[in-house]
Amino acid sequence: MQHLEELTVVWRSAILPREYEPRGPLVEVHLVPAVPATHHGTPELDRVRDELAADFTRAGSSAGGAWAFSAAEDRGLAVLSTGQRTCWFPFDEDDLAARVADRLHTLLDLGLAVPGRLAPAIGLDPVASTIKVAARSVSSPGRIRIGTEDAFSPGELRRASREIAEGLVARLAAPLG
Repeated sequence: MQHLEELTVVWRSAILPREYEPRGPLVEVHLVPAVPATHHGTPELDRVRDELAADFTRAGSSAGGAWAFSAAEDRGLAVLSTGQRTCWFPFDEDDLAARVADRLHTLLDLGLAVPGRLAPAIGLDPVASTIKVAARSVSSPGRIRIGTEDAFSPGELRRASREIAEGLVARLAAPLG
């Protein structure tokens, strides 16, 4: 693990078409390259789009990234040309850390070169009611975005995915007090 300055995270709402409106709160998990040398070109992004299209109902790509989602299930994946890997899924408090850990593996297995160090980030958006996070009932501030704090090698992310996920979930719950 390496502590670092907070990196720029591109959140789901900036990646997807504007007409995509989730039916409820979504957890966003991001892996942001901690080294600036990562860049995926249009052919790589088109290939990822085509691979993702098999598992989702809608897919698209541009020079900025590739994405795919299933609106009916409120889940999706995206890869940006910068190397950021993103996924989202419906919020459910039951063993959220296990689901986040599983998504970390999914993001590492997207079939593109993996940067040497990745910094995880997590968010919850939209949230407009009282929810339970980490066994606490809280009133939502509208959205929660927890940026990057530490960077990990892909091997560290795989080996310690559960512990990293537990830390992310704890950070997600902290601002809700």
